[in-house]
Amino acid sequence: MSTAAADAARLLEIIGVNILLSCDNAVVVAMTIRHLSAAQRSIVSTAGIAGAVLLQIAATLTVARLLAMPPVTLAGGVLLCVIAIRLLRQNGNASEPAIPDGSYRSLPASIAAVAAGYFMMSLDNILGVAAVGRGHPWLLTAGVLLSSAVLIPASLLVARLMQRYRLTLTIGAGIVGWVAGSMLAAVVLPLIHPQGMRAAELFLPIATTAIVLTSPLWLRD
Repeated sequence: MSTAAADAARLLEIIGVNILLSCDNAVVVAMTIRHLSAAQRSIVSTAGIAGAVLLQIAATLTVARLLAMPPVTLAGGVLLCVIAIRLLRQNGNASEPAIPDGSYRSLPASIAAVAAGYFMMSLDNILGVAAVGRGHPWLLTAGVLLSSAVLIPASLLVARLMQRYRLTLTIGAGIVGWVAGSMLAAVVLPLIHPQGMRAAELFLPIATTAIVLTSPLWLRD
């Protein structure tokens, strides 16, 4: 695969992971601005998301640099696997956060609420995108910006698909599980087999994906 094709594929993967993990972000924004007028909603959502995205990019670049450290990569892979299991167990219903009612007296307060809520719900995005884009800061930045441009309509569409079609949610959780396994393989395999083997490189991603997809069978409330 050429360098350009590989970069394009990685960029699409970054965009896909960011959108996939942003369904809860969209719900937070919608709930926060629901009491505002139509004109205010446009201003608050645009300004709030823009501020949160800048924070997300800075945080993701920082996490991506930290992932160069094997212990951090190992911990990140485990955490991302947990995120994938949680994504599957949510069954498409993102109702986790305590969401402000949006009844603020000023636009700045509403914008700050949107930015804070969006950023707090982006912690899983930061880890997932950093895992995919580590070592490629410009692709990472471009991917977050491009996906953020269509984030609200795209994430709402993904949320509707996940609610309507269980398979969509399963595929999304499996993708995140695969990324988690790839992170773990990058740390564990050099210790076991320094030369590396293609079959060994695939074992951990397959294993973590299987753990995620079978989690509803063995993990009960």
